[in-house]
Amino acid sequence: MSETVSRVARVATLILEISGAALLVAMMLMTFADVIGRYFFNSPIDGAFELTELMLATLLYCGLPLISMRDGHVTVDLLEGGLSTRTKRVRDAVVNLLMAGALAFLAVKLWGKADLSGYDTTAILEIPLAPLMRFMAISCGVSAILTLMLLHFPNKPVDREVVAGQ
Repeated sequence: MSETVSRVARVATLILEISGAALLVAMMLMTFADVIGRYFFNSPIDGAFELTELMLATLLYCGLPLISMRDGHVTVDLLEGGLSTRTKRVRDAVVNLLMAGALAFLAVKLWGKADLSGYDTTAILEIPLAPLMRFMAISCGVSAILTLMLLHFPNKPVDREVVAGQ
């Protein structure tokens, strides 16, 4: 990887990791405050459920490119022992192609959904949903590209160069 691409990847990784951590802490604090307000003061936070939903969706789609970059998706290796190295590589390539296709399909559909629902909002707080859908679409698109990159680097998840700073 070139130095510029590596630097951009490191910055993007850091931004996604910090954003994910901040969202997780914010969800935890808001839930805590909502429970305290609800049970001790009979005054819950208005729209806390909606905010939690939006933060959770954002958190998941912050993590999707990170997991794709690190080749960290959940796997089941029931038949792993009986396969040759060549068969494992072919299987991994097919799985990565299918995953990239599914992620690209989701990206296109989410972007289209954002176009169609430009004025849709949450029920209580009336927060527009289109920006979140666009973020989700971009996240799926980036994840699809990263999954395809794993075809080029089958023995080395893309993130190892980023983490090592190479």
